[in-house]
Amino acid sequence: QDAALLDIESKMVRITEELLRKRAEHNEGIVSTLEEVSLHQYEIEKIENFDKYCRHIQILLLQNNIIERLENLSKLKQLKYLNVALNNIIKIENLENCESLVKLDLTCNFIEAEYFEESLYNLKKVASIRELYLTGNPCTDWPGWKDLTIAIVDQLTRIEGEDVVPSQRIKAKQNFEQLMESLQLFIEQVRIKKKEEEGKEVSEGAYTRENRRKMYLEMGKEREEKERRENPKKFEENEPSPMFLANGEIRQCNEGKYDFLLNEWDDPEMTVFEMKIPKYLNTSLIDVNINPKWVSVRVKGKLTQLRLTEEIAVEKSTTQRSQTTGVLLIKMPKVTPNLILKKQNERMQKEKAQVKPNVIQATNDEETKTAPAPKQSFKDQKVDFDDIPDLE
Repeated sequence: QDAALLDIESKMVRITEELLRKRAEHNEGIVSTLEEVSLHQYEIEKIENFDKYCRHIQILLLQNNIIERLENLSKLKQLKYLNVALNNIIKIENLENCESLVKLDLTCNFIEAEYFEESLYNLKKVASIRELYLTGNPCTDWPGWKDLTIAIVDQLTRIEGEDVVPSQRIKAKQNFEQLMESLQLFIEQVRIKKKEEEGKEVSEGAYTRENRRKMYLEMGKEREEKERRENPKKFEENEPSPMFLANGEIRQCNEGKYDFLLNEWDDPEMTVFEMKIPKYLNTSLIDVNINPKWVSVRVKGKLTQLRLTEEIAVEKSTTQRSQTTGVLLIKMPKVTPNLILKKQNERMQKEKAQVKPNVIQATNDEETKTAPAPKQSFKDQKVDFDDIPDLE
């Protein structure tokens, strides 16, 4: 039985970038700009990676997991609502840097009376907090828990969905000393009760942190096995689309239908490839592959791939992405500069230097003005997949 539990624990769900992207479907799978995410009933044991992947999160729903403690939240400066109801948390902590946090739901956790005072003083450090839910925690078995909460965390305006009126606050502060004495007495009673129960066998159905954790891990395993039976395709790894045709030739394709520009003729020494990618798309979803005779880019698994007319130096090539527009720019120096193109460009430059620009003579001795050449837009310049005969 212990071996089976260890096997279940080895498959514990972690909060990864992949999981966050999966839960960010409403945000086009973009994690970096995610403002709300729901990860309830995932058998998650640890809060992690939100500070790394989605610092702009405002609503975080983590209820009904087996989270042991509040942690790794200090960099979430825009977090307004945190729901960690139905978890295994024993103390309120590590929230003082969540400077926008307004609402905290800790319903049905395991905050004991002995950690209650410390929890309240930790919550008091969160200046923005206004609403708190604690029902179902062991500390709420003590009758004075609401009054002490109001007395210590005086910025709260609602507890358990009810408004805190001024008279409640005044009364709670007046009775602070008596409340603290009552709490200490209650803590001592709990300790005596626990000591009396030491050595007694805990029933399997008892609502303890250990039993709850074991139950959730087993439920998670059963749910996964059921899903594997009913929907085996869901667990099959999707193979990426092929890069080569059956005859070994490179596929020319634009599976994602992105606008792109392939320029091999303006510069005799450089081939340039530009691709319009949504600016909020995480760069980790982009995979670039440069070959002497072709260039390929996968965006969210969709392949865009083109053959090159002239061989390029892979080791000297560079890849950049604009932070403002999201455009991907790949510069690929040619192994052998195009001498014909070079000569042609030189001749055109000489001809331009010899020809006088079109001048509009202004009356009344105004300054001479040169008509600017019209600029080509990205869309006008782009090589579209329709312009290349064998592009899929």
